[in-house]
This record gives sequence, C-alpha cells and structure tokens, in this order.
Amino acid sequence: MEVKLCVAKEARRKSNIEVLEIKYGGIEMTLKEILEAGGGILFVVLTLVQVAPIKVNPWTALGRSIGRVLNKEVMDKIEEGNAKNARYRIIRFNDEVKHDVKHTEEHFDQIIEDIDTYENYCSDHPHFPNGKAVHSIANIRKIYDKCSDEHSFL
Repeated sequence: MEVKLCVAKEARRKSNIEVLEIKYGGIEMTLKEILEAGGGILFVVLTLVQVAPIKVNPWTALGRSIGRVLNKEVMDKIEEGNAKNARYRIIRFNDEVKHDVKHTEEHFDQIIEDIDTYENYCSDHPHFPNGKAVHSIANIRKIYDKCSDEHSFL
C-alpha cells in the first residue's frame, strides 16, 4: 500500500490543516479529520485510564506537571523561606544551649530535623549563603552526642 499526501485545489480558501489530505489504500482523510478523530480517541483513552482502578492517572500527572511549571518560582521561594526559618531555629537553639538552657531529647530531634532540611537545601542550592549556621550546627551535634552519652536530656 502507498501513502500519498495531496494538497487540495481549494487551498487558498481553507487552512493548511483542512487542505492536507492523506490517502492510504482506499481511505482518504484530511489532516483535520485525523487530528479530530485521534484527539477524541486520546481523550477517551486517557479518561478510561484515569477512571480505571490502577495507579496511572494521566490527567492528575498532567495537571501536576503543569502546576509545577507554573508555580516553580513560588515553590522555590517557599523552599528558600523554609531553609531560612530552619537556619534561624538552629542559631537560636544553639544560643540557648550556650546559655545552659536544658532541652528534651524531642527538642534535639526536632532541631536535628531542621539541620537536615537546612543542609539539604544548601547542598541543592550552592549559591545560598550557608556559612551562618556551620558552627551552630557543629555545636548542637556535639552537645546532642554528649547528652545522649550521659543521658542528660531534660
């Protein structure tokens, strides 16, 4: 069988999508007809996959992808704000430790989580100024190890 692309004689009056004809065997369709039929089929298939009880949700995935692209700048600002807040809590916690304020093990666990959040952000964003909390982090870890060894948490 042979595939032929033909341009109709009335090309000046119609758009390119309506003019391009594809002939395959005994079937003749314009590009517009093919896209309309294919678009409808694609819509039905994606909808059925979305409704089917499986973990592939194409509409959800497409929506999330579009949302991430549209909200990237906002999400980056939120992530940076979270890192700055974690850094603030780290430095403040270190100040409390330096002034002999006792903390529970849960408080230390929370600040260790903040340290992880902060360090992960800093490693993913080398432009972010991270020298502000380096000594505080080292001191908190040292005090945590000491309290853990001596069982001296509040």
